[in-house]
Amino acid sequence: MSWLPVANLQRDIFAAVKQDPELQKYPVFHVSEGGAETDNVGLQFLAIPKGATTLLPAGTEFADYANVHNYVSANGVLEDNQAWQAADPTLNSRWDGLFGEYGVTWKKRYQGYSRADLLTLPRVTTETGWDAPDPTSEDVQGKTLVNTYLAQFKRGWSYTFIYQLGEGEGGGGSQGLFHANWTPKLAAKYIHNLTSILADDSDVLNPQTLDYVLVNASSTVHDLLLQKSGGIFELVVWGESVATSADVTINFGKKHAKVRLFDTTISSAPINSWADVASVTLPIGDHAMVIEIQ
Repeated sequence: MSWLPVANLQRDIFAAVKQDPELQKYPVFHVSEGGAETDNVGLQFLAIPKGATTLLPAGTEFADYANVHNYVSANGVLEDNQAWQAADPTLNSRWDGLFGEYGVTWKKRYQGYSRADLLTLPRVTTETGWDAPDPTSEDVQGKTLVNTYLAQFKRGWSYTFIYQLGEGEGGGGSQGLFHANWTPKLAAKYIHNLTSILADDSDVLNPQTLDYVLVNASSTVHDLLLQKSGGIFELVVWGESVATSADVTINFGKKHAKVRLFDTTISSAPINSWADVASVTLPIGDHAMVIEIQ
């Protein structure tokens, strides 16, 4: 089957959106699974560059964002840095990531972007998820999906969509954030805790910097610094270790008047606080903690 009709349709949709005054403010996502091209129509690009040996000509534009279904679940085996690896834009592994769709296509091995270009390619994930078929697996699902949101944002993904909201709404799996009767799974609670802690209703016009260093942080520990419009910093530190945890010390450049600690698996309220401290030490294992600094 030729992929030319798919490529022509995507090209025409993009052109129509960009010409419409009402629609052009909305981003256009590329087709998913473009790496399945059977002929080299050029869907491994957002816009076909000069010198590409594709069936459609150089300059053909398809989308604003690359679009993949880099399921964090992969083959269902949980390992260290599960979410971090799924979010890696250059990794060619068991995650259905950016490389196999836009680097070298997975079906016919057509050349797309270089690994260096993939690092800055505008990109979205329109499907990712984790199965939780019974209560014993809900904790892993919740922690992994929170880690997924954080890893995706940290590694440059503009949008991340979780599949799916309610159990069985789009298929027969167990990837819902809510049970079939719409009671929340732990994933819904953990994600709600994260978004409640980080919630803000205004833009930060002049973001500031915060001096900090993570001491004794292994390769499974990651961090993300955010700032709210009122000036408060939210330092998210999350672990992606399957079986172990270790104390990690956050050293600040100076003493801070008030530091509060949140655990996304417990609630959206602080679980600890300190006054006039220049460092805090936390056990980091398999989920996200938020350190709020005033």
